[in-house]
Amino acid sequence: MINALLVVVGIGVMFLILIAPHEGGHFLVAKLCKVRVIEFSIGAGPKLWSMTRGGTIYALRLLPILGYVRMGGMEAGDFNEPSGFHSRPPLQRIAILAAGPIANFLVAILLITGFGLTQLNDDPGKVQRVVPGSPAAAAGIQVGDSIRAVNGKPVSAPGFISKVENDDPGAPLVLTGVHPDGRAFTITLYVFSCSSAGSCQIGVGVAPRIVTVQSAVVDGVSFPIFAMGGIVQGLDALITGQVKGGLLGPQGLTGPIGIGAITAEQVSQGPPNYIFLVALLSVALGFTNLLPLLALDGGRIMVVVIEWLRRRPFDRNSELNVQRWGLVALLALAAVISFLDIQRIASGQFTGVH
Repeated sequence: MINALLVVVGIGVMFLILIAPHEGGHFLVAKLCKVRVIEFSIGAGPKLWSMTRGGTIYALRLLPILGYVRMGGMEAGDFNEPSGFHSRPPLQRIAILAAGPIANFLVAILLITGFGLTQLNDDPGKVQRVVPGSPAAAAGIQVGDSIRAVNGKPVSAPGFISKVENDDPGAPLVLTGVHPDGRAFTITLYVFSCSSAGSCQIGVGVAPRIVTVQSAVVDGVSFPIFAMGGIVQGLDALITGQVKGGLLGPQGLTGPIGIGAITAEQVSQGPPNYIFLVALLSVALGFTNLLPLLALDGGRIMVVVIEWLRRRPFDRNSELNVQRWGLVALLALAAVISFLDIQRIASGQFTGVH
């Protein structure tokens, strides 16, 4: 019961982290540009709660997978409103539209940086794991111990202990270090196991890398770039047939239902996996919305840019109708992908987020 509740909360929080900042980005920049915001809604469907302040309706709705910001000047008969969206200069309109995806990238940066700051470690010999029943466990090595030297050689970098183990397979190791309470120790250990490839272990796992404040920030800032690179490679593999079945095959595009399923799996595997997944999905949402497709932020940005270059606007009613048809097409695609997700999950073919 508790695990099921944790999964439900984890999925709900994940969608909230994806949707709220995205819509909040549009909302904040629209307000800064003095565009009238009619409604700021998180979720879709029936209202769970709402209030009106400063002429704007703030609402929470039942389904957390969507959200929207209704701005003045974007509906039929309202295009010429002085405080409406279309009354603003092109750069301001582009900023309003781009603010949602940018907010998603910032969320990913904050998640990865924040997690990195919880893992600060400048000790390459800091013990993070001890294998039960191993020589290290039998000798009293504990998580939190600091191994300072192996066979008299200082532990100078991550991976040093493994290198010493593998350089002389099966040979005993003399570990010198200190316990968390400051007590020094010197222990002689014999190898726990050796693989056929010659890799040997004494049953202790140390920090895989040194994590500093600077490296945590660098990891966070660079994460969206590497994540988008991976997304582009994945899409290329799907489109060019490198993945069996293509976009709509067993390993094809994943929708809200599939995302919910993979989130449920990651929730049960602990905070690191969950945080990484939410950060990745946040980048994916921001990246997808910047694509030049109708009804997406990128498609609307493209319209503004074309108008700017041609120095005259499109017919607003025609543009609105085209955008509506684009939205219908996107919702239809989402429905098809959701149906496929259900089939994949039911048949055991679901492989994750794409």
